[in-house]
Amino acid sequence: MRSIHGLRLMAVAAAACLGSFGQARAASQAYPGPIVTADGTYDNIVETSITADPLPLFGAPVLGAGNVMTFPSPGFSASASDGSSDLTGGALAFTIDADPGLFINTVSIFESGAYDIVGAGSVSATGALTVRYLDNLTQQLVTLVDPIHTVVSPGGVPDGPFPVDGPGTGTWLGAALIDLGGLGIQTTHVIVALDNNLAASAPAGGTATISKDELTVNTTYIPEPASLALIAAGLLMVTGRRS
Repeated sequence: MRSIHGLRLMAVAAAACLGSFGQARAASQAYPGPIVTADGTYDNIVETSITADPLPLFGAPVLGAGNVMTFPSPGFSASASDGSSDLTGGALAFTIDADPGLFINTVSIFESGAYDIVGAGSVSATGALTVRYLDNLTQQLVTLVDPIHTVVSPGGVPDGPFPVDGPGTGTWLGAALIDLGGLGIQTTHVIVALDNNLAASAPAGGTATISKDELTVNTTYIPEPASLALIAAGLLMVTGRRS
């Protein structure tokens, strides 16, 4: 999985996002937690099928190196043939908690997949995030004003737009960055809600398929100011003893 150059917090998606996270859903599946990483935990992990497609779509999360959580996305795909169309929508929600003495700095989400079009078919992938965080001063949950869109592009076409009109085969990448530290937000608890949408359409005699192969979440942390002060004081003491 590789990042997309130039991502920003308010990056505009190449196509419209799936829609409100609060719309009707067919089924939900919760996964056991917490998932304990190097500097924090992921918990309250729930995926939901928005378009009545059978679960799992994202699949059970797997612990990665450092502060990474990966979803294998075993059943997240859309397929169409001979004049039909297909839409698969899924939602994923989870919480992130920092270990004592740390603030959550950034949350990066990367996803990848593949597509195959025969004839004049078309495929697309879109997504958006809703983020809430615990304000360190007021101890109140705050929602970021604007949704964070997932920037998606077909492989080999930097920032190339969806939909892709066939024929052809290839890969696609998507990414989003939640830069809390860059916004001056100090928080130890974040709630992330992700909407994803895969769509395929095909004319008579054609076929179109697009799939998500993996979604990865990576969180970075920074020390709380009080922790930094303690570290600095400790270094001064060590330096003083050596002089």
